[in-house]
Amino acid sequence: MLQCHGRPVTIRRTAARQALVFLAVHPDGANSRDLTTAIWPGLPAHTVTSRLYTTLSDLRKAVAAVSEIPLIEHTGDRYRLRRDHIEVDLWRFHAAVEHAATAVTARPAARQAVINAYTGNLAAGHDWPWLNPPREALRRRVIDAYTALAATQPDPRRALSLLQDAIRVDPYNEDLHRRAIHALEALGDHAAAEDLLTTFNRRLTDAGLEHEEEVRQPRAASSGQKH
Repeated sequence: MLQCHGRPVTIRRTAARQALVFLAVHPDGANSRDLTTAIWPGLPAHTVTSRLYTTLSDLRKAVAAVSEIPLIEHTGDRYRLRRDHIEVDLWRFHAAVEHAATAVTARPAARQAVINAYTGNLAAGHDWPWLNPPREALRRRVIDAYTALAATQPDPRRALSLLQDAIRVDPYNEDLHRRAIHALEALGDHAAAEDLLTTFNRRLTDAGLEHEEEVRQPRAASSGQKH
């Protein structure tokens, strides 16, 4: 959602929303070919250049209706969002990731900051062809923060809670489920571990996805077997 002074900015064209997100994903900017290839894949760039100009013009008009500050700067054939005048959730997230990667002290707090900065799927509700790689990269970053923070938690229940939160971010992640199942078993909650395993297997089957043998089979301790 684009806001100006707390007021939502209405963007009617789907292509304009797509261009806005694409430029947010590429803060250093993109040229006309980058944008046209992303927004209208499969069409020769020179045949949709006029569409791009119309799209960006509409985007500028939508912003101009609520703000005197231009949203996009255009230098040569390169377009970029004006970083000195706008804030982007995605940029805050990447800043938190960079800080966590270089933090020498207070690393748990830095990882928690990454988690706090994550606002959900990038461009949720949209399924543009170019979107999956940056969306998946974003998801992997926040999952890394969850797992790293969980691994250093002295409280096993807090560690389990972090893993469960991470599973909500990526319900098909085998490693997260494996970690959560082991955490439940370590806490002695074998029934919950087996329930989680069953739920995970069903979810993968329903989605037509393959899963590893280690996750597929419950451990003897979690099956209630006596020795």
